[in-house]
Amino acid sequence: MKPTFSMDAALGAPFALIRRRPLTVLGWGIAMFAVVAAIYAVMIPLFLRLPWGEGEAMMEAYTAEVMQLQAAINGLNIVMYLVMLVLANAVGRAVLSQGRRDPFLFMRLSMDEVRVAVVVVATFIGWYVALLVLILIGLALGAALWSAGQGVAIGVVVIYAVLVLIGAIVGWVRVSLMAPATLILGRFAFAEGWAIARGQVLKLIGMNLLVWLIYILSYLVFVTIVAAILVGGFFGQGLVWPSVVDSPLDLMPLVRSMTIPFLATLPIFALSFGFYMSLITAPSIVAARQLLDGAPLPAAPVVADAAVGDGLEPL
Repeated sequence: MKPTFSMDAALGAPFALIRRRPLTVLGWGIAMFAVVAAIYAVMIPLFLRLPWGEGEAMMEAYTAEVMQLQAAINGLNIVMYLVMLVLANAVGRAVLSQGRRDPFLFMRLSMDEVRVAVVVVATFIGWYVALLVLILIGLALGAALWSAGQGVAIGVVVIYAVLVLIGAIVGWVRVSLMAPATLILGRFAFAEGWAIARGQVLKLIGMNLLVWLIYILSYLVFVTIVAAILVGGFFGQGLVWPSVVDSPLDLMPLVRSMTIPFLATLPIFALSFGFYMSLITAPSIVAARQLLDGAPLPAAPVVADAAVGDGLEPL
């Protein structure tokens, strides 16, 4: 029987995590929020010191300062990607562990992170290079057909572009389970990830489209809650927008008055970050695990501690 995965279990995995491990999901969000806050802590003071209308010399000095801090911003971006990698693997471990607790919220810096990072980078580079080659072939094809007529050339290139787009989506879906399989099996799983995605392309595309839809809807919910808190804090204090704003510093009294409402939104931001990491990771982990469980591959046991009940057991 051809192995498959449960769409309900995959899409329900993020909600199962937030229901059964709310503090863990919140902890992931706090870790992600801390890095984002650090990036803004570097950027906002620069914005506040922006020399509005103070001449070209001041702008040049300001630009030099920005360039000096660019290294710090780039470093923080690298840290952000590292944290995202750690959190994605933490989500995967939490899904696979089911009933087990972890004092470190399933976050690690181990060979799992190294292997998954290598797989993610390798699959992206391979996919990107293949796409770039196909685009260059399309441009060459269009140029070669141009002499036969613009209409013919444009028609052929459009058809070719559609085929390349379809191929790019299919190609990305085929490699999308390599990283989850690597985490599950504890070794580089390029072959296994490619094999288990065979015959699942349409289902995986559907899963990712539904994940994207859930992301959009949840984003609107979180934004609405945050906006309600901030708008309530603004009008509840009887605040008014300054009539004259010559620089960002003119807004500082208003910012200070909104400190408490803003702090009230921080748990919402943290929870949203944790939920988003769960949403983009957990469905693929569940799909990969169920496909590996049902596939006739020479693989190690998929889940050694698959004990009780997170509702995520393979069908």
